Amino acid sequence: MLCAKYDYKMDIAVKKQEAFEDGQEAKAIEDAIILVNDFNATPELAAQKMNAPLDKVIKALENAN
Repeated sequence: MLCAKYDYKMDIAVKKQEAFEDGQEAKAIEDAIILVNDFNATPELAAQKMNAPLDKVIKALENAN
């Protein structure tokens, strides 16, 4: 029987990293929307330039309208 030892500190570190990545993604989506709205960029180009997922950028644009 294999038992893994729970590492509380590692769990906290992983959760902090995931939250940081989620925050970065949210900021990238927000920046992509600014490019689309203010600079008339296409959603595809804005998502690519901001390293944001295209589907989430499009969804955010639909929700904003």
